[in-house]
Amino acid sequence: MLASSEKSFDVAEIISGQHIMAYFQPLVSVQRKAIIGFEGLSRGINPFDKSIISPIDLFTQANARGLNHDLDLVCRAKILQSFSSIKNRGAEVILSVNVDASSIENKDWTGRLKEQVLAAGLTPHNIVIEIIESAIPDVHKLQRFVESYRDSGYLIALDDVGAGHSNLNRIPQIKPDIIKVDRYLIQDIDKDFYKQEVLKSMVSMSEHLGTVMIAEGVETYEEAHTLLDIGVDVIQGYYFAKPKPHGELEENLIRTRIDELGQSFRKNQIVNMGNKRFNMKRYFSLLEEVQRDLVTAEMSTLEEKLKKVAKSFSNIECLYVLDEDGFQATEMVFNTSRKAGRHSAMFKALPKGADHTMRDYYYFLMDGGLSKSTYVTKPYVSMATGNNCVTIGSLFLDQNQKKHILCLDIRTTSKNSTH
Repeated sequence: MLASSEKSFDVAEIISGQHIMAYFQPLVSVQRKAIIGFEGLSRGINPFDKSIISPIDLFTQANARGLNHDLDLVCRAKILQSFSSIKNRGAEVILSVNVDASSIENKDWTGRLKEQVLAAGLTPHNIVIEIIESAIPDVHKLQRFVESYRDSGYLIALDDVGAGHSNLNRIPQIKPDIIKVDRYLIQDIDKDFYKQEVLKSMVSMSEHLGTVMIAEGVETYEEAHTLLDIGVDVIQGYYFAKPKPHGELEENLIRTRIDELGQSFRKNQIVNMGNKRFNMKRYFSLLEEVQRDLVTAEMSTLEEKLKKVAKSFSNIECLYVLDEDGFQATEMVFNTSRKAGRHSAMFKALPKGADHTMRDYYYFLMDGGLSKSTYVTKPYVSMATGNNCVTIGSLFLDQNQKKHILCLDIRTTSKNSTH
């Protein structure tokens, strides 16, 4: 027998006596200002002194004695029964339950969850099945399990996505309804530029795949606020509540934190939108001023005019002009005070005459005619400097009525970046 934090326990006795208590941690949607569901967890109760047994100790002993399937079933039954009482009080919420990976590979087990859900008086409509896919080596068994439960109306969630052992290649194989991002990516995300960018890419992937993203392990206001800013709405973690029996959850405190976070986020967005509009207005005013000079300028004097403009803003990377065929009509004129880029042969300024016809701003502006005179790209890594930037392209006619595009590259690299 293994020792708990209090007294030794026998996992077989825990199972036979069903000495298990259901714990719940809320899933919070800040946009809806609501608790939309709970993750169901379980804690063993030591029959000797009623102390809580560590889940790690409990499941480690069960696995060592070959009782993990039996423990898994008892824990889930307790969770479903407790959730049933929540549902009976009229709450329209979901329950997310973990499925032991080894159970999925047991052909005698695969229908047991459906039986347990029915026995608790629940329906698949309210149940999410959480799977740590990396623990299941046989992808075909995993797919059969997922298809069977999805066809029955259950939602499927991939747990611990972003952890060291998580395989992103399983996402297109399983096609999850929900992706739960591991605490590793969430911890201190407000201070870590790289984690922010990785999560942004995952949010974009989730949006394109039609999956809901849930951030696990959120412990601080700063982490929660950053997640909202990136685009993650559903949050789970100590910031709102630690796992507890449902009756011990302080729902009023949870709702207060939802309101405080939502109000702060809205105020911050209003300020950011105002700053962005102000900055873009300054850049567009600058472009209009430069264009007025360029319209009457000889091509031979363009670069001198661009050099003067390059000194106007500290985060201007460079300026250059394209002709109507998409070729660079000037050298790239850099701001001499700009932040240095990465020193590599991969990143170098394009010379006069370089072909830009594959750039999105070129074909957008040229195909759109003068009716579409300005285009702002999405952020990208400049192959000229290695810095993150956006390009503002602005269409104008020179003194001979030929179309040209004035390009203004603006650095956007976060202060948290090492580049």
